[in-house]
Amino acid sequence: MTNAEYQTKRLAEGPSLLAALHKVIEAHCEEQGLEPVSAMRDALTDMHHMADVYHLDFGALDQYAHEGYLEELVAVLSGEVS
Repeated sequence: MTNAEYQTKRLAEGPSLLAALHKVIEAHCEEQGLEPVSAMRDALTDMHHMADVYHLDFGALDQYAHEGYLEELVAVLSGEVS
């Protein structure tokens, strides 16, 4: 199973942060007439602003998130999760 297939499956399983973010991105695309790449850029820009509100280093958070992404990706591609 690819990561995209696994994440699509997760979206259908019910409430999660991923599902909530997907809903927001889809709504933003619809409301603003955007493609997903532009809506995700807007979301990441706003996450950067939110990091400022919380006095957090967005660059460090991005690196930390990427490490988490790689851990999850390995789990999906190795079949540890299905």
